[in-house]
Order: sequence, then C-alpha cells, then structure tokens
Amino acid sequence: MADLAAEIAARLVALDFEGLSDLYRQDAILDASVPQWRYQLQGRDAIRAQHAQEFGSVRGARVAASRVTPTLDGVVVEIEGCFEEDGEECLWREVHILHTDGAAITEHVGYCTGIWDAATIARQAVDAPMLRR
Repeated sequence: MADLAAEIAARLVALDFEGLSDLYRQDAILDASVPQWRYQLQGRDAIRAQHAQEFGSVRGARVAASRVTPTLDGVVVEIEGCFEEDGEECLWREVHILHTDGAAITEHVGYCTGIWDAATIARQAVDAPMLRR
C-alpha cells in the first residue's frame, strides 16, 4: 500500500497524468470539482482521456509546492502549480484524495481552484495576503 501511495504521489507531483492513468483500476471513478462545476467519470480509459484534455495543452507547468499525506487506503496530495502564459505567471491549487484497493486506484476525488491569471494573483496579494505559501 505504501509503495502504491508513494508512486501515486510522485506522479501527481511530477504532473505525470499519463503515468497516473496507468495506476487506475479498470472501473475506477474520478469525481472532480472545478470552479462552478462537478463531474464524475468511470473507467481508466475515460479518466485517461479527461486528464489528456485538461492537462495536455498546458506547457511548462511545474509544481511550486506540494504536500503528501498517506491515508489508510491511499494518499492525499496537495499541489500548487504554475506556468507562464503570454509572458505572465499563472497558478492553480489542487487537492487530490485517492483511494486504493492496495494494487490500484479505485477512486480519485479532486478539487481544483481553476487557473489564476496574473491580474488575479496580484489582486489576491493585495486583498488577501498569504501567511504561508
């Protein structure tokens, strides 16, 4: 279990969603909440296609900060990611809760802030300065 949780966390922190897709059970469920929307998918192939659609076009993305917390049946991974678009920094935050059967991911619950553009990052720094990153 610990080896699988570590592999899941490593692939998420590396933003390796193609590799992560290989770790799902064939009938796994993805339950994702994104700004103003929620969707659920079932099946490794459907999840792989969704990952490709969501993350396939983002170039140069990297994880600026992460936290990994093992659980009894999986792992929780928090990510702060960033990339440049049109010369400006953009960022997003995610929390991934992954449940396993010890051999593969059975359920992936994800929450994402959506992408914050440079203007949003600047406004947030003034209106709600962070105590920690």
